[in-house]
Amino acid sequence: MLISRRVGAHLLLLLWAALVASSFPAAAQFNPELSTNLLVSLRFIVAGFILLLMLPQRRWPGGAAACIYALLGLLLAGFFSIMFKALQYSTPLTLAALFVTQPLFAYLIAVAARIERLQWSRLGILTLAAAAALVIVSRGDIGRLFALHVGFGELIFLIGCVMSAGYNNLSRYASDTGLIPADPLRTTCYSLLAGGVLIGLPQTLLGALPGFLQTLGRIDLLALGYLTLFTTLVTFWVLQVVTLRLSPSMVAAYGYLPPLLVLCVELAFGMTRWQHGFLLAALMLIAAMAWLAGHEGSAVDGTRRCRR
Repeated sequence: MLISRRVGAHLLLLLWAALVASSFPAAAQFNPELSTNLLVSLRFIVAGFILLLMLPQRRWPGGAAACIYALLGLLLAGFFSIMFKALQYSTPLTLAALFVTQPLFAYLIAVAARIERLQWSRLGILTLAAAAALVIVSRGDIGRLFALHVGFGELIFLIGCVMSAGYNNLSRYASDTGLIPADPLRTTCYSLLAGGVLIGLPQTLLGALPGFLQTLGRIDLLALGYLTLFTTLVTFWVLQVVTLRLSPSMVAAYGYLPPLLVLCVELAFGMTRWQHGFLLAALMLIAAMAWLAGHEGSAVDGTRRCRR
């Protein structure tokens, strides 16, 4: 039963990777004049409201659980807002290269929180997967990566990566310790609503909402609808389900797959020229993911023994 649950979690994460890969061309359709915080806010609130209609009990939790949901929502919303802000100071290639640090951050946070135990072999495999992902992100031009400049945009995006890594860990820790119920639907709903309200509240109070709504065009609404229904509602629900079944580092490692899927699409449509390094990087990445999945049981079980 446990094996089948983990296999199902890996299949869900493959779906998650495909949806995340599809979000990049959709997000590129937005009018750059739109407020990123209000875009994230509207996206989260609409997705959260849809989930709220599906809940059997719709009462907002109180006490520590409410604080956890609010913090989870802020971690999610903060990451997306920081990403949009960082793109004003940096390039997509630079941010994509920096995002490979996210699974490493997730693992180190999990070790510090005693969700996982420190395994040097696991840390080494995550680093190998990050190296393979860098080859894919740079389209084989490693020289471009070494020439990257770390400035304001890059620094704030690293903070965003830590926030993204912290989301999976906090969700797992809060569920394991009973601070929130192990209910993926409820956690996704409440965290989306809380994050959407909190990230959009400052600009709403400053009176920016009417102008934002007037600026929204038809293409913006179509892109927002797709991102809300699929790359927000579905992907965050998937993250909640798999976080209860897999370790945070394993979940975060699937973040290496969207760049590979985007590369496959570009190669299929002739948008990128084939290089032999792509095959080596893809094989390295797949081998690293297979190793992590194969050793997942010992990592999680070891953590549970450690907690006892």
